[in-house]
Amino acid sequence: MSKESSPTSVGRSENATQPAAHAVRLLEKVRKANESRHNKRTPADEPQPVVPHAVIIGGGIAGLVAARELRQTGHEVTVLEANDSFGGSVRTAHVAGLQIDAGAESFAQRGGSVAAYLDELELGQKIAKTSGQSAWMIQGENQDIVAHPMPTTALLGIPSDVRTDEVRNVIGRAATVRAAADLITPMSKKWATEKLTIAEVVRTRMGQAVLDLLVSPVINGVYSTDPAKISIDAAVPGLRQAMQETGSLARAVAKLQASAPAGSRVGGLEGGMYTLVDTLVDQLTQDGVALVRNSPVEAIKHLPQADRPYTVCSLGQELHADRVVVATEAAAALKLLNPLFDPEAQISAEDTSNSIALAILVVDKPELDDAPRGSGVLVNKNAPLTAKALTHSTAKWPWLANEAGPGTHVVRLSVGRIGESEPVVESGDDQALIELAIKDASKILGVQLHRDDVLGSAVSRFSDMVPLQGEAAMQRRKELERALDTMDGLDVVGAWVSGTGLARVIAQARRAVAISAR
Repeated sequence: MSKESSPTSVGRSENATQPAAHAVRLLEKVRKANESRHNKRTPADEPQPVVPHAVIIGGGIAGLVAARELRQTGHEVTVLEANDSFGGSVRTAHVAGLQIDAGAESFAQRGGSVAAYLDELELGQKIAKTSGQSAWMIQGENQDIVAHPMPTTALLGIPSDVRTDEVRNVIGRAATVRAAADLITPMSKKWATEKLTIAEVVRTRMGQAVLDLLVSPVINGVYSTDPAKISIDAAVPGLRQAMQETGSLARAVAKLQASAPAGSRVGGLEGGMYTLVDTLVDQLTQDGVALVRNSPVEAIKHLPQADRPYTVCSLGQELHADRVVVATEAAAALKLLNPLFDPEAQISAEDTSNSIALAILVVDKPELDDAPRGSGVLVNKNAPLTAKALTHSTAKWPWLANEAGPGTHVVRLSVGRIGESEPVVESGDDQALIELAIKDASKILGVQLHRDDVLGSAVSRFSDMVPLQGEAAMQRRKELERALDTMDGLDVVGAWVSGTGLARVIAQARRAVAISAR
């Protein structure tokens, strides 16, 4: 599980044994209750119908969604979370009197699936729109940096109109001429079916400059990875078909943009995305789901002929279950799953560096009231900055600006990329990361920030980030599906299986545990 966000203002250490002892007591209570229900007899010694017991391993969004689905289909449900809080990559930090998203802060509006799910939870009225302010981009080398507004017609940095001043100012006149060749170059028929990455498509259709200066900063900033590792179908569903229909990458982007104008592509929740976690936890608790924090799972045992074929081992307790859902990150999941599979079906875990952190600053700086860099900034990899992206949260989310008040601003800086080492993150030194964030924010925003301007700060670290589904991830998913076909009652959910983004995670979790799924 990922390390929770840690406000730097908190200095009191907690007794680590107390949460573990509480978890053991709760596990014992759950175990006895389930055994009692399972063994209960009628006066005529006739067995009563047994309520199936499902154990969810992992209390991130996927695990909580799966728990809700199973509870609604009549299961007794126990959720075991290794950390002290639920939500996984959706987390919160209390900084300078504000509750701030310390992980995922928004969801994709495309398809409407997340909004529909929020409606089910009676959260539809809390869906928040962005301010509509544009994003910016930082370029530079040596110690010089230049800021440009992002092209308003771009989708993941891919422009729908390459001949605008916005595009020309970023990539230059010669590169603009090269990019415009996309409009007259025939589309390869092979591209209708063959495997394609974002990098390959953009480089071929619009040139290296568009890839390096427009698309790569967006992909690195949003997904923490290289566009050469991301399938175009995973990144932008429907783009391949639109390219075939229009004969151009730019025109395909324009077609998709027509149904999703700027400012409407993502949504959030008033009070922050952690409102989703709080709501799920509250509803599950009211529905009688056992939610156990600080309860890491050491092993899963499987006896197919037993009344309850699965045994989940945590903190010395054994919980017997009819169904198990593994909802952890890949490494932890495969450590539990592989012993259940035949040797030839076992799946290797990728050993990918995840030096990724989010530094949150709440600053008293009236100069930022005018949002000099819009809703946020993406940083070109060659620029003399460590941060790869900055979100000016109070410029992006009107509800947060109202809570903060004039002159008070929230900025979030993202540091590190999947598969790359980042020393300042790996050091574990939160204070050093905050100091770096102050310096980088000053350069990015064009407004000098000092330590005295900072009202509060927090650091949130991520050890289990996954990129959008590339070829390797899709191959591993197929291997997993084949292995699970032999294990009735065992399911796996989460971003490493579904791909990143709440829409994918929620949809896959619901499909996996549906009554008709297996």
